[in-house]
Amino acid sequence: MPFISVIIPTYNRKESLKRTLAALSRQTYPADRFEVIVVSDGATDGTGDAIRAASCPYRLRFLEQANSGPSVARNYGARAACGEVLVYVDDDIEPIDVFLEVHARAHEADDALVLIGPQSMPHGEWFPVWIAWEHAMLERQYARFRSGEWQAGPNNLYSGNFSVRRKYLIECGGFDETFKRQEDVELGYRLEKLGLHFRFEGNADAYHRPVRTYESWYMTPYLYGVRDVQMANEKGQQQALILARKHYRERNRLTRLLAKLCIGRPLLEPLTFGILKPAIPLTDRIGWRRASLALCSLTFNLRYLQGMANEMGGARSMWEALAHSATPAPESPHTP
Repeated sequence: MPFISVIIPTYNRKESLKRTLAALSRQTYPADRFEVIVVSDGATDGTGDAIRAASCPYRLRFLEQANSGPSVARNYGARAACGEVLVYVDDDIEPIDVFLEVHARAHEADDALVLIGPQSMPHGEWFPVWIAWEHAMLERQYARFRSGEWQAGPNNLYSGNFSVRRKYLIECGGFDETFKRQEDVELGYRLEKLGLHFRFEGNADAYHRPVRTYESWYMTPYLYGVRDVQMANEKGQQQALILARKHYRERNRLTRLLAKLCIGRPLLEPLTFGILKPAIPLTDRIGWRRASLALCSLTFNLRYLQGMANEMGGARSMWEALAHSATPAPESPHTP
């Protein structure tokens, strides 16, 4: 029986997935100690044929489902897994050669662990500015984890590279299949309630080559804001709002000023986003990447607050919630 089950949800990323599977073929961890389960979320690009034709030193299993989202696919893979430990990897991730060995050794030493590994930017490769910005924000967090300044918590659970004992994932009910964003963080809060603890391990590294349109990136912080409110109000996970208050107070003065001026204002809010949205790709296109990166940070934070305000029924409710005195919260924000 394998000790580890690697679960990879995938949708129409055949070539990227092949790179992931090839990287798993180069692992220092024994091939007979792990299996790989690929769950196709209704892929239509020939993923199934590519997997069936693949030759790998490990046991490779291929499951298919109607297009239902990554949370459903991750849960499907977990139910089918034979390993004691589940390692979740996205289909745009290329693990380094000691990746599985690091995950395995950590869980052999600590049964109640959720291990989080980095998703690193490949050196020397070009990415659109919004992807480069994401990588920069993640690297900033990783540096603070490595230095010991921050400790990882459930709000740092990224589904592209983490591991947990299968029994705990099943016990807490798996990923919430109604969540399309923040499903990993929401899961983290429930795992924490089971008594599990979280650790960042830089040696469990993997290269991340996300394929995300600008429209998708632009929608992401808005959905983060919506989901944090839902986690607090519908699931009782008040830590989400405690962290939101803390993060808002840490934002620079310009971000806070613009947020106060535009969020919830019928004329200024659409005008502000109407300027910011096209400005990011435009400034990058003309070679002003530093300015474009700064606009990414500003836009991300404002869109997050916009999502919170809309989910709370208005900006006034959001500002009242953010002004509420917060209980001390762990460091290491999920949102940049």
